[in-house]
Amino acid sequence: MTDQKIGTQLDDLGLVIDMDEGGCVAEAVVTAITQQGEGAFRHHTPVRVPTPQPRPVPYPVQKRIVTVVEADQVLTDGQMQRVRSWLQANGIDPKFVSTAGTITIHSRAASGKEGGFRIRYTEFCRDKDGQKFMDMGSSNQPLTVQRCVVQNVPLDVDPEVTLP
Repeated sequence: MTDQKIGTQLDDLGLVIDMDEGGCVAEAVVTAITQQGEGAFRHHTPVRVPTPQPRPVPYPVQKRIVTVVEADQVLTDGQMQRVRSWLQANGIDPKFVSTAGTITIHSRAASGKEGGFRIRYTEFCRDKDGQKFMDMGSSNQPLTVQRCVVQNVPLDVDPEVTLP
C-alpha cells in the first residue's frame, strides 16, 4: 500500500458547493471509497497530513530611499554646489532639475549587500533646443517629468553637517 494525496483526484470528480461570495472552506469531510475488484469496495478513513509551517523568507530584500534634497529645500551655496557636482558626475544636467521636486537615491539590500542605486528627480520637459515647455493652462508653470538614472558616483558626505 502507498499513501496518496487525493486533492487532484477530488478535483477531477468535479465536485462543487454553493457558497456565499467571499467565503472559504474551513473544513470538509470526505469519505473515500475505492473499488478493489468486481463488486468489491473499500471505505477509507482520511488521515490528516500536517500543514507545513510558514518559514522565513530565505533572502529578505530591503528597499531603501535616501532623500538628498527635499522639494523647495533651502541650501547653502556650498551644499548647492556639492549637489550640482554630484548630479553632473552622474550625467544629469542640474539646470534642468526642478527645485520644486525631491531628489532621492533608491537602492536594494539583500544578504548584507546593497546595490542597484538609482537617482530619482524631477526634470523640466524641454524641446531639442533646451527650452522648457510651459503649461499654457491655469498654472503657466514649466512642465516636469519624473526621471530615474543609475547612480555611478556616490554623493560625498556634507562637510557642513556634523553627525552625532
